[in-house]
Amino acid sequence: MKRFLLLIVLLLPLLSGAKAEVSISVSPEAVRMGDYVDVSVSSTREGAQGLIYSLSVGEETIFKSEKAVDHWTGSFRPRVEGDHTLTVTVVYGKKDTESASVVVPVVGAAPVQAGPEVVYQQKDGWWKSKKYAIRSVQKAGCALFTLSHALQRLGYTGEDLLPDALAQTYKGFYIEGRGTANESFLRKAGEVYGFMTTQELDESAASIASCLRRGDYFSFSIVNGHIALADGLSEDGKMVHIVDSAAGATYERMKGCSPWYQAEDGTFAAAEKPEDLPGLRWYFETEEYGGSEYWLPLEYCAKRGMRLIRPYWLKLAAEGGAAGVSVDYFGALVSKVILKDEAVRVPTASLQWTCVGSDQPLVALVTRSGDAQFSNADGKAIPGSSKIRYGTMVPVLEVQEDRVYVAWKDTFGYLSRESTQLLPVGTGFQTGMIAVNGKTTVAATVRIRREPKAKSKIMTEWKAGTPVALVREEGDFMLVEGKGLRGWVEKKYLVPDEEGETDHGQKVDQGE
Repeated sequence: MKRFLLLIVLLLPLLSGAKAEVSISVSPEAVRMGDYVDVSVSSTREGAQGLIYSLSVGEETIFKSEKAVDHWTGSFRPRVEGDHTLTVTVVYGKKDTESASVVVPVVGAAPVQAGPEVVYQQKDGWWKSKKYAIRSVQKAGCALFTLSHALQRLGYTGEDLLPDALAQTYKGFYIEGRGTANESFLRKAGEVYGFMTTQELDESAASIASCLRRGDYFSFSIVNGHIALADGLSEDGKMVHIVDSAAGATYERMKGCSPWYQAEDGTFAAAEKPEDLPGLRWYFETEEYGGSEYWLPLEYCAKRGMRLIRPYWLKLAAEGGAAGVSVDYFGALVSKVILKDEAVRVPTASLQWTCVGSDQPLVALVTRSGDAQFSNADGKAIPGSSKIRYGTMVPVLEVQEDRVYVAWKDTFGYLSRESTQLLPVGTGFQTGMIAVNGKTTVAATVRIRREPKAKSKIMTEWKAGTPVALVREEGDFMLVEGKGLRGWVEKKYLVPDEEGETDHGQKVDQGE
């Protein structure tokens, strides 16, 4: 009798058609449009083969999975107000399923995401209807997300930084079949937001590490067809911090490496699959992973080649406050810079330096007879700008033990200390013009020499009317500075500006 009763107890759930319970938990409790809603599903029954999700608002279906997926946790981002009904069906067999639903009320709108810690989620469904040229921001906007992340970290604010706003402003840089033309895209954005980039990708691990320590950023092709941001370096200098709007794309295409995460004790571990990466969301609507912060080995990043995003390190007081400038030519006394598309010649001392050692700005004068090699951090010549000629002056961004880090022709690199003389930025100097027979408007040129001697090697020739700064005299010669060079000219070919009449050559140079 006891055995019979026990059998009845065991068979009763089956005879009554009872099924295992499927439960759904949702957070946060109060949801607004734009919030990230995290969902977790559980079942007391074993043997589940996958889950099917659907989300609807009234009669409209927001998304519905076409086949079962193996994701018991996921997220969605509501775009409209109203009661959202999330239905989850657990599949145990071909005709063996169990469903559960939960209603998520959505009221009001969440604030726009902004700030230096923001990580936009490119694949969350929010950007699906936002256009980028003929594509969607969700599909083709990784370069936009990367720029937005960079601008947030540079301290910019406003809705014009949102990826969909950037998509409208810079849609002309999208090339079908190739994606965003990242170099020209960043150059144009840099004109607006006060940063500079370079034509060549940086492939030097030492240079990349130095730049990241200096506070620069990099936009780079982290894998083929996908761009992310590098914004920091680990204390040991071996790992690069990454901000990635679509980490799933990185996992799909990365070969021979994987993202890393940093544990609480400071050690690093490889996240060999997306689920290993802390905080990485998977989205029901797109069935893809979202954005994340993680780390990658420096050597991997260098092999990919990285495109510099450097805040203007040189500024000039202008209407509305100090504005970033780029360098046409540089001197210890007078420099020519580009301010808002206008070339102006100004006393170098009037420029504001914001780089390492900016409290005592220095200029490197090339003194090597055979010109100086301009190289990257690994000592390799920089293509197209491998030599800087004798007498040229370039601004110094950092002084190291045996070399200096300088800016030259829209790029950055190193000169050896042996090939240069470091000059302080000077004040209280006199200016003048190159003249022939006392005239500055004649069609004649004057030779500029390396030494104060009539037979000294000729460095260059300057037209009459070329403005110069006067450094010092020696016999019949005057050491002058102009057009980014420093050399000697016979005093008879100079017309000094009268005291009170000099403007330090602040007029546009008319291209000379």
